[in-house]
Amino acid sequence: MEAVVINQRKPFTLFGFSKLHDQNRAYNETIFELLDQVWEEVRSNKLSHTGINHVVYDADHIIFAGIKLVSPPEGDSLFEKRNVIFQKYAYCKHIGPYSELDETYRRIQSTIEALGEHHEAPILEIYGHWDDDESKLETEILYNLT
Repeated sequence: MEAVVINQRKPFTLFGFSKLHDQNRAYNETIFELLDQVWEEVRSNKLSHTGINHVVYDADHIIFAGIKLVSPPEGDSLFEKRNVIFQKYAYCKHIGPYSELDETYRRIQSTIEALGEHHEAPILEIYGHWDDDESKLETEILYNLT
């Protein structure tokens, strides 16, 4: 799918964990570490959720991984609440193996440049439900445009 620019407010309220990404590690290592924490918190507190993982790439190499919950956690949850609001963004849906996401990112960046747009953090990835057939995996990517 080709990237498109959408000029419409799109808010996300996510619950998860964040950390500074170590530039000597692969991004997927940081993401899996954070998502493991997310799902441990969900299981421990029996939280109702949508089952969809979200990853936010912030400025200064801060990564946030989280999910949407049916209702906010009560009590002693360790979750960080993160509101992400896009007013204008570049959007693309990647279908296929995660190992091919780099090509989709290059297409989005080319579209942004060709349209004379400017982007800045955050970038959001929304992962569809898992499928053993990697050719069917879906990842939505949103670039914040300013």
